[in-house]
Amino acid sequence: MLLGRTAECARLADLVDDARRGRSTALVVRGEAGIGKTSLLAYATSIADDLTQLRTHGIESETGLPYVGLADLFRPVTDHLDRIPDRQAAALTGALALGPAVAQDRFAVAAGTLSLLGAVSEAGPVLVVVDDAQWLDPYSLDALAFATRRLGREGVVALFATRDTDEAASRLAPVDTLTLRGIDTDSARRLVADEPLTPHDVNWLLAEARGNPLALVELPALLVRGGHRPDTGAPLPIGEILARTFRSAVDRLPAEAREAMLLLAVLGPRPLAGTERVLRAHGLTYASLEPAERAGLMTVEEGAYVFRHPLVRSGVYHGATAVRRWRAHRTVAHALQDAKAPTALERYAWHLAESGADPDEQVAAGLERAASGGPGSLTFPLAARLYAHAARFTPDDEHRARRLLSAARAAQAAGSLDEAADLLDRALGHAEHERTRLDVRQLRCYVDINRGRPARAREQLRAAVDEARRVDPALAAVMLGGITLTELAIGDLTAAKATSAESMQIAEAFGDPSAALPVRLLHALVELLGGDAEEGRALLHELEKPLAAPDLAFPYPVSGVGGLCYLAAEELDAGHALLDRAVHAARASSTVGLLAHLLGTYSVIEFWRGRWNASLAHADESARLGEDTGRVIEVCRALAAQARTEAALDREADCRRHEAQARALAAASELPMDAARARGALGLLELGLGRFEEAVQHLEEVREFSLAHGRGDGLYLSWAADLADAYVHLHRTADAHEVLRVLDHEAGRGDRPITAAAAARVRGMLEPADADRHMDRALARLARVQAPFERGRTEFARGELLRRQGRRSEARRWLQRGLNTFERLGASGWAARAAAELHAAGGDRVRTGPTPLDGLTPQELRVALAVGRGVTNHEAAEQLFLSVKTVEFHLGNIYRKLEGVHRRAQLVRLLSQSGDP
Repeated sequence: MLLGRTAECARLADLVDDARRGRSTALVVRGEAGIGKTSLLAYATSIADDLTQLRTHGIESETGLPYVGLADLFRPVTDHLDRIPDRQAAALTGALALGPAVAQDRFAVAAGTLSLLGAVSEAGPVLVVVDDAQWLDPYSLDALAFATRRLGREGVVALFATRDTDEAASRLAPVDTLTLRGIDTDSARRLVADEPLTPHDVNWLLAEARGNPLALVELPALLVRGGHRPDTGAPLPIGEILARTFRSAVDRLPAEAREAMLLLAVLGPRPLAGTERVLRAHGLTYASLEPAERAGLMTVEEGAYVFRHPLVRSGVYHGATAVRRWRAHRTVAHALQDAKAPTALERYAWHLAESGADPDEQVAAGLERAASGGPGSLTFPLAARLYAHAARFTPDDEHRARRLLSAARAAQAAGSLDEAADLLDRALGHAEHERTRLDVRQLRCYVDINRGRPARAREQLRAAVDEARRVDPALAAVMLGGITLTELAIGDLTAAKATSAESMQIAEAFGDPSAALPVRLLHALVELLGGDAEEGRALLHELEKPLAAPDLAFPYPVSGVGGLCYLAAEELDAGHALLDRAVHAARASSTVGLLAHLLGTYSVIEFWRGRWNASLAHADESARLGEDTGRVIEVCRALAAQARTEAALDREADCRRHEAQARALAAASELPMDAARARGALGLLELGLGRFEEAVQHLEEVREFSLAHGRGDGLYLSWAADLADAYVHLHRTADAHEVLRVLDHEAGRGDRPITAAAAARVRGMLEPADADRHMDRALARLARVQAPFERGRTEFARGELLRRQGRRSEARRWLQRGLNTFERLGASGWAARAAAELHAAGGDRVRTGPTPLDGLTPQELRVALAVGRGVTNHEAAEQLFLSVKTVEFHLGNIYRKLEGVHRRAQLVRLLSQSGDP
């Protein structure tokens, strides 16, 4: 037990015990330098000798080397790589430099990290320890964060130690955090009791150390040796006090020892091959470090000298003059200049930059050649770093801009959107040629859309289009397509129609067929949403063959836009088939960013098809993956989709929570359409609960937004039928007729069965004398498409009308049908309204009961749906980015919750019967 850390040690012991019981947990230990984070991690390892232990620590000089921390962590268990899915193993093997790199984003590596931890845990519980996480390379940290958030029943405990003021903890959120404070005064006095200090010095030490254990251990040596006490009149930061302490100790060493320590500080604490050669270049040897070892500043681990504490290394490095640091970096760079491995080249470039070297085209060209070796040579993150280093040494501004653009493309491919945006901003500042500026602006647009900044993207592209017309008309068409995409993201269909028409005109005149595909697809979507729907439908069907192929290398996914086209055309089965294939392919390749995009649209289609359990599962997963990948737009869309499905299910608290989250995110991210979609979900919620005034209040806001932006009504942003329904129940018939005109217009734009059925239903509610004909027409339209909620609403509305007309026997028949539909779907609010009407009509309620899957959590739903497709537990784990043990755990919960279901075949049968596989 550590002195003064009884409670903290007990908490770590509990986590280790949880791992022994098969429960996975994680903890971030935060605190200032020297506060005892490393000691706590060492305590955890000492009480977990029966666990498989995987350890790494961040190194300040290696923060820019992608996956170096992950490679260090997994070095003892690389023999388990053949036990994880092939695609993930390939991505992870490439990232760890154990084999050829593969062209996948960094989240394929993250998925592989999760799978590898799961594979290792099959032999028993696992302890993962990451010290100095503030210096771990961000790619390794993100991969571990991704895996940690998905650990469940593997028996893995992950501990991260990080400084108080850094972003490592935010990357690891929402992992629990333990913030360390200074130890109590009694423990502090016990720690220095054996030191030969005067009472005055003890009091000064306790006041300055403020309970910091490292300060309490190190400062007495300074005082005993007669060192200067840094009394400044105000407390110094502990890190500064300790740094001064260590610098004072270093200054007393011989010059040879100081120079050798500086070289090791530049090399980093991880001993490298050739360290002795670097020392000899300065006329030094390992023997030069013996005085530092005797002074307690260096120690020997695995046959090499290492610094006893990171603050010693920091004190050595920052205590040296700038000239001495430059000379040391230059020495290390020269030792690495003939390296062949890309990671060594990255180190070479970094040391050369720190040495104050001037731009050099020969150096830049060599780094560019290494970066452009292709996906079979290195990963996208490392390629981005090498291109960026090449740009740093490029004398010519235009060449520098092109290399920064290449770095940004690699960063975008790696899924690092913020890094890509920063590189593009730097590139624009150096670009001299028009075409380079246009390429930069175009890529910046797509990065900004994904980051939830479509207004900025539109502004940048619009400013560049006229320039593009002069340089490359085909590029201008693609850029106009990008503007169309931003306008659709914002929800401004009026602007999108004009921009898309202009884009199509140029593409047909100048564009090559492959470049014209995304432009034509976006034009089809625009026409289906608010233009000539028949033209849009014809264009969509012309593109069915390329849509069936995997996504092409365009900045936005073809299959995702295609899914939206089918949704707008109300061809739900075709949209479901397209997205089902695309989602399956994205899962198979661990393309997490694309998957987040596809699942959001998939959720909306499943809502209209009445597969609400699947809709909730897809939306929840889309939101989580969107957060993981920094794609704000996908998070916002998924939250709005969740809110609508929860509204129909009468899950009021969840609906309101997700609506508020979507609206707040939309307001911060220039996405007003998704705010309108979320508000429409509240309108549907209030309508289902019979609170018509409240429903009108929300839905009128949606109508105002939709009509102001030329959108009308559609399945993606649906409001008209709901608002008309509420108006009818409030006897505001004139207002209902006005909304009906919107529905009639939308229904008249091509063959749209769901919208036409809604228009017929509303007309029947407004024209009771002719209601039978209108309701028959609505139901006939719905018979052509799988839309059970719309059918239930039509059956319910017909029953309501019949009861008010005194046709009680007929009313009971239709009300019971509507009630049965609502209960099968789980629409409890609507079912309660239908039951009340049925009772008023003199009928007895015949309960069908809720759907069997209603009691499952979103995670359990995802597992159930995967198993329902007939996949194995291992395949389900790969597809859902979970470990096999977690899949098995959720499957056990599913069997316990579903009465009469104890085997996979029974679950598949149940899902088939409920329409949810």
